[in-house]
Amino acid sequence: MWKLRVIGVMFAAVLSSLHVLPGDSIGQQLPSDPHHRVVMHLNSGDEKVQRGALNNIRHLYQEVGREHLQVELVVHGAGLALLIKGTTGFGSELAQLKNEYGVQVTACSNTMKAMNVTREQLLDEVGDTVPAMVRLMERQEQGWAYIKP
Repeated sequence: MWKLRVIGVMFAAVLSSLHVLPGDSIGQQLPSDPHHRVVMHLNSGDEKVQRGALNNIRHLYQEVGREHLQVELVVHGAGLALLIKGTTGFGSELAQLKNEYGVQVTACSNTMKAMNVTREQLLDEVGDTVPAMVRLMERQEQGWAYIKP
């Protein structure tokens, strides 16, 4: 009988250390964390993957709300085509995400060099042009959630 009580106490201690109590949801936002920050990583030239990433961003904002969410889309490799004027089929969707929700879009400067793409060739919605791996690392170090569709 005492073993069950010890296990119960240990279980309660573990749950309380995770800030999750019986009846709470693991995904529930804690009062001390009123703002979600997500860095989305895209390196695919596949239009289905690109559309999926943009849909994921839109769905996040619809579910969580603009006032509780900040998203940065970091694009490199074959995914850079998403951001190049004249080659992307998603320019209007990127503009809408930026205008409605304030989505930040970052293009990889190393990929741009390798593909001979200039800043002027990128959509106006693109903000920073920095090495993608550095940006992804920095965002994760700053506590941003990482998502790769």
